[in-house]
Amino acid sequence: MGLFLLVMIGILMAFGSSIINLTMDTIEPEMIALGVVGDFNASEATDYTVTPVNNFIQSMTWVSGVIYILGLIGIFGVAFAFRTMGDKWLIGLFFALALILIIGCIFLSNIYEDFYDDTGDLGPRLKEHTLLSYMILYSPAIMSIVVFLAGIILFSGPEQEGF
Repeated sequence: MGLFLLVMIGILMAFGSSIINLTMDTIEPEMIALGVVGDFNASEATDYTVTPVNNFIQSMTWVSGVIYILGLIGIFGVAFAFRTMGDKWLIGLFFALALILIIGCIFLSNIYEDFYDDTGDLGPRLKEHTLLSYMILYSPAIMSIVVFLAGIILFSGPEQEGF
C-alpha cells in the first residue's frame, strides 16, 4: 500500500509542480511589465518575491525525483522493520497486494503517459521532470523489482539468519 501511495504522490508532485511552473512563468513577465503603479513598484517587488519563488519551482523538477527515490528507499526500511513479524500466511496477502500494485501502476503510468505525450502546455512541463517522469512511466517494471526485493526482505525472517 505504501508503494501505491508513493506512485500517487509522485504523480501529484509532477502535476502540481508543472502547473505551478506554468503559472509562475505566466505571472512573472506580467508582474515585471506592470512597472510602477502609484507608489508600488511591481517590477522591484517581483524581483524580491516572484522571481525567487519561480527559481525554486524550476528546481522542483529534480527535487521531486530525488524525493520519489528516497521514498522507495524508505519503503525498504519499512520492509526491514516489519520483517520480524514474518508470519508465513502473509505471503498470499503480500502477493495479492503486489498484483494489485502492479496493475494500478500500469493504469497510472498509462494515464500519465497521455499527459506526458500531450503537445499542449502541460506535456513539455512534465518532460522537464526527467527523473520523476521516467520513474512514473516505468513504474510497473520498477515496482515489480521493488516488490520482489521487499518480499525477499520481509519473508526471510530473522530466524533463518542464525542469530
